[in-house]
Amino acid sequence: MTLVKFKPAHELSHIEKRLKKFFEDFDSPFFGDWGLKSFNSNVFTPRVDVTEDKDNLYVHVEIPGVEKNDVKINIVGDVLTISGEKKSEQKDESKNYYRIERNYGSFSRSFTLPAEVVTDKISAEYNDGVLNITLPKTEEAKVVEKQIEIK
Repeated sequence: MTLVKFKPAHELSHIEKRLKKFFEDFDSPFFGDWGLKSFNSNVFTPRVDVTEDKDNLYVHVEIPGVEKNDVKINIVGDVLTISGEKKSEQKDESKNYYRIERNYGSFSRSFTLPAEVVTDKISAEYNDGVLNITLPKTEEAKVVEKQIEIK
């Protein structure tokens, strides 16, 4: 049996080449020379929490800097869509910009709801950059907890 000396740096270079080839094979705007471009792109995607209790579904959307008039909420069947636009500030030519990290642009998030809701009782509030949507469940969708007696 022949012993072969293990060279970790040599093995890593092979992995690096394979990963680079893997990402180059994708014909997609998300993939570039070395990994995902989407992490560096200037796309505004609000963060969302979807929760529920026995009576309601709740959707909390972080959209700081967005006017409430620039947000639309639609529900079609069991799909809730929240869309809008975060408008960019005008650049002041008299200033030097060293770093611009805030994202702007149109956004749209759609969610398949886990339960049927009463659409005419949906409510939405917008406070301090957070959109809170309350979606009351239908009576059929509410979870009824019942204790079963063992005999």
